[in-house]
Amino acid sequence: MFILGMGFVGQFFAEQLKNQGWAVSGTCTSIAKKKKLEEKGFNAYVFDANEPQLEVLNSLNYHTHLLISIPPVVGKGDPMLQHVNLLKSVLDDENLQWLSYLSSTSVYGDCGGAWVDEE
Repeated sequence: MFILGMGFVGQFFAEQLKNQGWAVSGTCTSIAKKKKLEEKGFNAYVFDANEPQLEVLNSLNYHTHLLISIPPVVGKGDPMLQHVNLLKSVLDDENLQWLSYLSSTSVYGDCGGAWVDEE
């Protein structure tokens, strides 16, 4: 499993998978977070979703499952959707068997029961 965005929600999911015997790799936003993830047994990469590094995305080719759990950016929405063509080109080797997007409702705040999207 490769998780783009091993923040609170992504890391929780990663730990559950690891406890079930999965090998999990993923991304974070700082060297300090990378070190903490590696201490927990994860293969981690520092990654900026606004300017995705091809060498990190190429790591996806060694995984059959991808979870995208990067929170939206105010005014931009999902940063990975800004780079959808790059992501598609990296995933074009047909190794990927499963892809999912996981979002935390907490990133949207209280919307009083109204529908919420990336806008």
